[in-house]
Amino acid sequence: MSENTLLNNERLSVAATPPYDPLQSFVRENHIALEGSGKGKLANLTFAAKDVFAIQGSTYANGHPKWLETHEPDTFTASAITKLLESGADLVGKTVCDELCFSISGENWHYGSPLNPHDVRRYAGGSSSGTAAATAGGLVDFAIGSDCLGSVRVPAAYNGVFGMRPTYERVANDGEAPYCASMDVLGYVAKDVDVFVKISEVLLGEDKREVEFKRLYIARDCFDTVDPEVRDALMPVVDQVCRNLEQSKEVDVASDGLESWVEVFRYVQGYEVWQSYGGWINKYRPFINRGPKERLEWAAQISHQEYAKAEARRQELISYFRDFLADDTVLVLPTAASIAPLRTASLEDINRTRSQSSSLLCISPLTGAPQVTVPFATLQGMPLGLSFISAEGTDMELVRFVGRMASHIGNNRS
Repeated sequence: MSENTLLNNERLSVAATPPYDPLQSFVRENHIALEGSGKGKLANLTFAAKDVFAIQGSTYANGHPKWLETHEPDTFTASAITKLLESGADLVGKTVCDELCFSISGENWHYGSPLNPHDVRRYAGGSSSGTAAATAGGLVDFAIGSDCLGSVRVPAAYNGVFGMRPTYERVANDGEAPYCASMDVLGYVAKDVDVFVKISEVLLGEDKREVEFKRLYIARDCFDTVDPEVRDALMPVVDQVCRNLEQSKEVDVASDGLESWVEVFRYVQGYEVWQSYGGWINKYRPFINRGPKERLEWAAQISHQEYAKAEARRQELISYFRDFLADDTVLVLPTAASIAPLRTASLEDINRTRSQSSSLLCISPLTGAPQVTVPFATLQGMPLGLSFISAEGTDMELVRFVGRMASHIGNNRS
């Protein structure tokens, strides 16, 4: 069934208000819903989409009311949303994201910040904050978002759901708000591992080559980045995973230090984000809050020469990682440096957490490799994310590997 068929059959539903929303996870001003085909792998499932994707007849706000005000309704629906609808799922609404998707906490000063269902005193993580909160809170079966520096992975970890950042360009992200063209991808989350596998089968399709994971690389430099209490909470799960593979060993991902990788990421992302937003910001002069405002001001100063140098280094890292991580090997690392921070945390504390987590989160976007975060551990009663990265193009095997580990570890949260 094509998108046009869906619309011609009047399956498009525009409601005055979003669904029941105790977690403040759905947008209101530009709410829209689409009924799926009712047939297929995802029949009887509901989903939400981060408010950065085009849906015909609606306008995404990109986390900022001025963006909504200055853009016309979209004339098409993003192909990933269409594919999910054709596979039977119903779109029930759009979810809140961080302001211009340039934050990690999940805070939005314009539309309100989604609540973490595990502890409403804590942030949901960003920038796909509403995406993860709505899924973890059981308001939808799954949701899609976008991920550059952890915008799906961080909220998935903070809210205790499965989260996927696919191989770069594995999933079409047409119709997504402009951001960082060389590293941004469409990602998704699910609370139940079986649903997670089904979504993956629809969006990813099968891998082009057959692989079997036999070895586990434990990212020593990544675990050294986090506080001891985080490492101690994750290592029992790592030990269980080790028992299900033939070999395991500790390795350092970045021989020159993860800090150098973060710098490469910052210059590539910053330059491309300013290319996406700079003209709009200069034209409309929107009010932007302190955190994203400071990052955008820094990004505006990056020269093309600095960008070209960073991009050249990124290409070297892509080649290096292809040699580093073989098809039969999976890398394990913490998803983020902490559990979800309290909403009373200072901006300085949030930025410190962002900086610490960046060393973990930059690996997948810099190398183009797929990453899945899993809800197999807790700390202080809150979800604590653990991640697996595999070679480019092995996304579906990585998803199935996670499914097997969920069965072995006994954390299939239905």
